[in-house]
Amino acid sequence: MRDGLLIILFATAAPGQEARKKINPYSPNPEKKVLVQPSSISQEVAFQPEVDDSANQIDGPNGAQQTFEIAETANLRTPRPTEQYKVGVGDVIFINLKNSPKASGYYTVRADGTIDFPLAGEHVVVADQSVETIEEIIASGITLYPDPQIEVKVRGYGSHRITVSGMVDRAGEKNLQREAMPLFVIRAEAMVNKGATKVVIVRAPLIKPETYDLSDPKTDEVLIYPGNSVEFTSDSGRTGFYFISGEVRTTGQKEWTPGLTLYQAVVAADAKGSPKKATVRRKNENGVFALFKHNLKEIKNGKAADPSLVAGDVIEIRN
Repeated sequence: MRDGLLIILFATAAPGQEARKKINPYSPNPEKKVLVQPSSISQEVAFQPEVDDSANQIDGPNGAQQTFEIAETANLRTPRPTEQYKVGVGDVIFINLKNSPKASGYYTVRADGTIDFPLAGEHVVVADQSVETIEEIIASGITLYPDPQIEVKVRGYGSHRITVSGMVDRAGEKNLQREAMPLFVIRAEAMVNKGATKVVIVRAPLIKPETYDLSDPKTDEVLIYPGNSVEFTSDSGRTGFYFISGEVRTTGQKEWTPGLTLYQAVVAADAKGSPKKATVRRKNENGVFALFKHNLKEIKNGKAADPSLVAGDVIEIRN
């Protein structure tokens, strides 16, 4: 009877062993514990039943090295400011829904940083996002199609403004088409006069202006960011004349010195009342006048940059 009982116990134990083998078919030794690594480590490293458990610890030398390599790779993938553009308020974007061309169209980013794309929601936040991220945001909000195909492009740049003034043919506000642009791009677009010898960059009102020598090749690589003010000027100490007319009490020819600004010239000419508009006519290298219009009220209230004048400028003041 005792022998029969032993046979029964042995018979019932065998299926249990088979069950354990089925539960863990990847391990050659069912009795050996397998260390489960965090999901952030690749499967190849996390599951190595033939290697001693202590070699797979995340806080060991191998795990630390791998974490460093991942972080380093992520940094290499981060685009530089000159290689990316983040949509902002005032920009116009074109959204192409390839599943339904009729739903495609142009959208202006509102003051709150959103657009109204009905298929994805009434207030889709797009400000401070790249076009690739906006594509993902819109696609994730569309439920009408199982696999929405979205393409987003910037068609109007209006958020990354800078101000260019001084000894240039094309002064005024300009819009960057990247998060930052090297100075040589601004220099070419503004058509800087040959007499300019330096550039003064104002990053913020309370930050000391940066001055660079235009004859230094490294100056061309200085990055200009949205909100910056860029003034091309000369430190030669030369003098000349400018001319002013309109709503001022002392019109005519006035002495010009380097660094003289438009609002300073208006004050020096004893403006009548509170003039609002100024038109500056400046000859280019071909002797043709280029016109630049400025809002004096905004300049006075600190809402617009006060542009520098150059010798020969002709200024007209109007209310």
